Amino acid sequence: MKLGSKTFLYSVIIALIIGIVIFSYMIFLMPGMYMDYKEKQNLENARSSMEYFNNNKSLKNLESRDVNIFGILIPQKGNKIKITGAGFDGEIEFISPAMRKLLKKVRNIKKKDAEKGEALAKDFKPIFASIMKENTGFIKKNFRINIDSKKTVSQFEAKKQRMHTFGNIKMGEFNVKSKYSGSSYTTFIGFSKKGTDTMIMMNSVITPTAEEILPVLYTSTPMLILLMILVAFGVSALYSKKIVDPIKKLSMDAERRMYLSLSDLKPMTVCGKDEIADLTMTLNLLYEKQAQAFRNLEEEIQRKEVYMRATSHQLKTPIAASMLLVDGMTANIGKFADRNVYLPEVKKQLKEMMSIVEEASSISGMADSIEFERVDIAELCRETIGKNRINADSKGIKLELETRETEIRWESNQGMLGKILENLVSNGIKHTEENGSVKVIVEKRKITVGNKPGHIDESISGSIFDPFVIGVDNGSSEDRKGHGLGLYIAKYFAGKLDLKLRGENLQDGVQFVLEKRGRDD
Repeated sequence: MKLGSKTFLYSVIIALIIGIVIFSYMIFLMPGMYMDYKEKQNLENARSSMEYFNNNKSLKNLESRDVNIFGILIPQKGNKIKITGAGFDGEIEFISPAMRKLLKKVRNIKKKDAEKGEALAKDFKPIFASIMKENTGFIKKNFRINIDSKKTVSQFEAKKQRMHTFGNIKMGEFNVKSKYSGSSYTTFIGFSKKGTDTMIMMNSVITPTAEEILPVLYTSTPMLILLMILVAFGVSALYSKKIVDPIKKLSMDAERRMYLSLSDLKPMTVCGKDEIADLTMTLNLLYEKQAQAFRNLEEEIQRKEVYMRATSHQLKTPIAASMLLVDGMTANIGKFADRNVYLPEVKKQLKEMMSIVEEASSISGMADSIEFERVDIAELCRETIGKNRINADSKGIKLELETRETEIRWESNQGMLGKILENLVSNGIKHTEENGSVKVIVEKRKITVGNKPGHIDESISGSIFDPFVIGVDNGSSEDRKGHGLGLYIAKYFAGKLDLKLRGENLQDGVQFVLEKRGRDD
C-alpha cells in the first residue's frame, strides 16, 4: 500500500477514533457533568436568594430565574407573618390557637435545631395534627370525604437529602424523583435569623436527568460523522502535500545512492525548518559520515593488507632459519650436529617469531576497544623510562625526563599512549650508539623523544613508520637494521587517539614528536 493510501486510511482511523471518543464523552460523561453543573447552579441560586432575603427582608424585585421562590418572615412578636415572592409582598394573620402555637414554636427554633431535621419534624407533629383538626371541622361539616390512606401510592421517591451552611444561613436540599415520568425535583428550604426576625425560604426546581439530555445528543450523531469524514479528507490531503512528497524525494535520493559512487552525489537541498528538513540534514550528515567510514575502511583494509604481507615476509626469515637448524641437527649434518651450539640459535629464532606475534596481537587487541580517561603524562613517562632503564644502562645510554609544566593531563587511553611512548623510547635506545643519550621532554600539547647521536637514513625517511622497514644505521652502508613494528604501532595508535606523530633528523640526533591535534582538554 502506498504512503498516500496509508495516510488516508490512517486519517480515517484517527477520525473514527476521535469521533468515538467525542461521542463516548457526549453520551457517558456530558450528561453527568451537566447534571452536576445544574445541581451546583441551583444550590448557588438558592443561596444567593436566601442571602438577598436575609439582607432585604423581602424577595420582591429579586433577579432570579426561579419564579416560584417563596419566603416567610416571622417577626418576634404578633400573630402576623410576612410572605414574599419574586413579584409580591404580603401579610397573613393567624387566628386559630393552633396556628398561633405553631408560630410561637417556629420563633423558638435555633440555628442548631435546623440541622436536626427528623427530631424537629417529630417535635412539630402534634402541632400539625392540631392544625389539621381545627381546619378540617369546616370541611367535614360541608363535605363527606372518604379516602383510604392505606391504599394511597406515592408518586415520588426520595433520592437524597443534604444540609448546607452558609454563614448564619442553614439550607436543606431535598431531592425526589417521579416514579412514572422519571423527572427529578429539588426543593431548597432556607432558614436564618436576623435580629428578632426569623426567615424561611422555599424554592423548588426541576433537576435535569440523563434521559432528557441523551435524545438531543443522539440527533447530533450524523453531523458528527460527516465532520469526521471531512476532517479525514482534509488531513489526508494536507499530510500528503507536506509529508509524503518530501519523503518520496528522500527515497529517490537514497535509491540513487545505492547504484552511484559516493563521490558522484551531492548533499540534498534542505527546504524549510520542519522535521523533514531536520531529517534531510541528518541524512546528509549520515551520508557524509558513511562516505568517510568507507574511506577509513578502505584505508584500514589497505593497511591490514600491507601489515599482513610485511608480517608474513618478516616471519619467513626466522622460520626458514629455524627449519634449517632443526633439519641439520635432526640429520646430524656437519657443524649442525652440535646441538649444544645450535639449539640456543633455534631458541633465538623462536623468540623473534614470538615477538612478532605478540606485537601483532597487541596492535589488534588494543585497537578493538578504546576507553578514554584523564592520563597524567609526566607519571606515564616516568614509568616508561623505568621499564627501559636496564636496556639503556647496558649500552651506557643516559635516560632523561624533562617536564616543563607542573601537572599535565591528557584525555586519552593510558594503555595505547603508554605503548606509543614505550616504542619511541625503546626505538631511541636501539638506534643510539653506546654512551649516547635519550631524552623525553613533556610539554602541555606535545611529547618529544630525542636520541643523540642518531640519524634517519634519507632512503627511508618517508617510510620510517612502515612495518619492518630496513635502512642504513649511523651512516654506514654495512650496518643495516630493521625497525620492526615499533614505530608502525606507535603511528597507528597515535592515529587512533587523534594524535600527530612525526620523526625528523636534528643536527646531531633524531627526535620524534607526539602532538595533540585541535583543542585542549
